[in-house]
Amino acid sequence: MPIRARGPIKAKSTHTLLVAAALVAGIWGAAPAEAQTTLSYATYFNANDPLVKVDTWFMSEVERRTNGEVKFDTYLGGAMLGGPEIYPGLTRGAVDMGMSVPAAFQPTEYVLTNVTLPYITDDSVATTYAFNQLLGESKGLAQEYESRNIKLLYALGFSENAIWSNKPVRTVEDLKGMRIRSVMSVADALNMLGAVPVSMGFGDAVGALQRQVIDGFSSAPFLTSISVGLHEFAPYVSDGGGMGVYAVSSTGINLDSWKKLTPQTQAVINEVAAEVPGYYASILDDLVKEGVASLKEAGKTEVILMSEDQAERVRAIVADPLWGKWLKAASAAGHDGQAFLDRYRALVAEREAAHDYQPGLVRFVKQHGN
Repeated sequence: MPIRARGPIKAKSTHTLLVAAALVAGIWGAAPAEAQTTLSYATYFNANDPLVKVDTWFMSEVERRTNGEVKFDTYLGGAMLGGPEIYPGLTRGAVDMGMSVPAAFQPTEYVLTNVTLPYITDDSVATTYAFNQLLGESKGLAQEYESRNIKLLYALGFSENAIWSNKPVRTVEDLKGMRIRSVMSVADALNMLGAVPVSMGFGDAVGALQRQVIDGFSSAPFLTSISVGLHEFAPYVSDGGGMGVYAVSSTGINLDSWKKLTPQTQAVINEVAAEVPGYYASILDDLVKEGVASLKEAGKTEVILMSEDQAERVRAIVADPLWGKWLKAASAAGHDGQAFLDRYRALVAEREAAHDYQPGLVRFVKQHGN
């Protein structure tokens, strides 16, 4: 006689099968969503600075392209670390990502980064493309950062340098004895021209110029100068004979933080970083237009472009000695500085020919006169 299963036994068997199926689904089903990663970001620049605007775009794109799996906590205006502390902080992991000018604050550690010397170009777009191409080509440049536990994501060329002052700077003689806040190669150049460089923080120097504690304010990119309001009180601004771009900002990530990211997230970050020079180029023209309009609207400042004769005098005094000083430092650090400088200049020239960038002070004079 066949044995028939009774009702309760059948019900229990069905329940057991459902539980087993649920366990299998839990083990072998779709993988759970990746845990969200939050990276801290610090800079000493304020939110209105064009360099910060680019970093903000970069972070928003990374968030979007990772579907929110990567988020950023941002600390602007030195809220977490001041300018000199950001790159040492990146090295030790005090912050995951940061933007500063390490070539200004730690010049002996970032010698190759300082290749962006005055009197080479006033084209911020060309500088940006050239430097980031060098980053991909030069093991030495990448190693300046990696040896300090940092991956350099990208760099941005400052807008051209200006000299904001309480008296006009039209000639080399006008610079004699002037106390001018300045750093990096701009300070060296002004010293060669007879001025007295004054080492002072950017924010402190704004008030010092306004109170006439100093005679001038330089190492001052045009757009950054506008963002902090120098055009609202400085009587004069000069191009200093075409000093041009003198530095890049460096946006980097702590290597330990980088290695904790998934390969997919790393790929997204690299993808967006590669697009940064193009994005910067796409917004820079409008930013310069806005800066020129702000300078005109304030109506406080006479804009001075040195005559070509004076500009030639300045370059004759400064350019070769300034570049020679950098070459000596690069050689002392074990680099072929001449080859590196030549490559940088060649890349800049290529990019200058490909783009039509017009510096702020030049644009102002063409539109409004002196």
